Amino acid sequence: MTPVRLIMSGAAVGQELAAEFGPLPPSLLPVGVQRLYELQVAALEGAGPLHMVLPESYVLSDYDRGRLAGLGVTVVEAPEGLTLGEAVVYALNSIGAGDVPVHILHGDTLIEGAPVAQSDVFVSGARTNEYAWAEVVLDEDGAIARLETTSAGQAGGEGRAIAAGYFAFSSSLDLLRALTRMRGDFIAGLNHYVAERPVRLAPAKVWLDFGHLQTFFQSKLAVTTARAFNTVRIDGQTARKSSADEAKIWAEAHWLQEIPPAVQIHCARLLGFGAQDGRVFYETEYEFLPVLSELFVFGAVARRPWLRIMASCEAFLAACAAEEGRGAADDALLALAGDKTRERLEAYARATGFPIDRPLRYGGQPCPSLLEIAERLVPAYGLGGGRRECVMHGDFCFSNILYDSRVRRIKAIDPRGLVGARSTIYGDSRYDLAKLAHSIVGRYDQIIAGRCRTSVVGDDFQIEFEPLAAQAWLEAALGDLQVGGVSGGSSEVRAVMTSLFLSMPPLHADRPERQQAFIANALRLFRELDA
Repeated sequence: MTPVRLIMSGAAVGQELAAEFGPLPPSLLPVGVQRLYELQVAALEGAGPLHMVLPESYVLSDYDRGRLAGLGVTVVEAPEGLTLGEAVVYALNSIGAGDVPVHILHGDTLIEGAPVAQSDVFVSGARTNEYAWAEVVLDEDGAIARLETTSAGQAGGEGRAIAAGYFAFSSSLDLLRALTRMRGDFIAGLNHYVAERPVRLAPAKVWLDFGHLQTFFQSKLAVTTARAFNTVRIDGQTARKSSADEAKIWAEAHWLQEIPPAVQIHCARLLGFGAQDGRVFYETEYEFLPVLSELFVFGAVARRPWLRIMASCEAFLAACAAEEGRGAADDALLALAGDKTRERLEAYARATGFPIDRPLRYGGQPCPSLLEIAERLVPAYGLGGGRRECVMHGDFCFSNILYDSRVRRIKAIDPRGLVGARSTIYGDSRYDLAKLAHSIVGRYDQIIAGRCRTSVVGDDFQIEFEPLAAQAWLEAALGDLQVGGVSGGSSEVRAVMTSLFLSMPPLHADRPERQQAFIANALRLFRELDA
């Protein structure tokens, strides 16, 4: 008999997590550039059809609905206000699978190596904190006698394992009877079930809990990976970044060391730097904080918190702009946006044969070639005003910005530190504004996460993005943001931002579909700028 497998995500996360990410069902929490359910389904690969229980009031996006369907997951919408046990009863009755085995995974839990082929086993793990847990009490034969819930702050029984959030039952009817008899109390229902059937423990190989703020960030750390061109080693206290590109790493460390205190308070704290095993490195204090790209693409953060985030971004950029250097800002902007864009377009053409000098189309409408667009954007940068350099982060985009909601302050990571071949803390604030705009207006993070659809027919490109509630608020807030007399929504900032997307394809040679998305997006942005 094929088991019914339920991922129980029928209620929103608790207040701690909701304050960070919005009132999401736990399986939809962001973990890097994906949602938790994608990791859960991958961990249960080969287990057969899955059902995910979600609140009926939660509006699932077309992208998530399509993604779940593609992963073989059927959504069961449950009424609001049900207890966990009541939601299980509702789901099993809705599915109507008959008397078959039932496997249940809590929606805030990731189990590697779950016993998908067994029945009447509960996965167990070791207590690692003082949150409320269901402890497992064993009988003399080693079977489960009962589960006991401990309150938050209690130490619990000495040496007892706790229920880790994966439960396999051999009979759905017996489970339904037990939960119904206990009036929807999940733990009491499980205790009634184990009193009737022998159930044993299966220790978890890997158990990650995303259900509490502390455990969420610890669990997220365990699945975080770094991009291929550098190596980041994180031990939960420090983040050590190293690379064979010595100039890049030294420049980033120099930037973090030399910026003034008014800027440092908004940045990762440098702890040290040096060389080891033929590679240079620097270390910063690791922060257990959400990344803005996760909040933007996958979160459900309301308007007011987003406005506080944007106010903190503006405070950071204002602190940078207040510290002037001696050089000309135009020179830095040309090096980073104008010269670099042309060089990368030519590199892309050499690597792929793409005709960067051939006119293209966007949505059926004529567009210049990529090379001509790059050339036409430079005069729109707003050069010639005699602006002086100021402190510049150089990569101030959502994926490099953390947010501490407790102190309402951002933490910027991974600065550039290089303008051309020159190591410096200075540059042009318009470039930082353009980087911020390329996350908000350019929607870079949605492209990276695959939350867009790109169409390419001959030389005709088009791109469509997943609608996000925060989009309109953020674009308005960006337009209100002023740094050094320049608005974040100004035409010069948008021109630089469009150049950024023209320069991106050669950086993503391993993802041709992403390269097409960057080209389509550059055409979209140019047409909006040129309208």
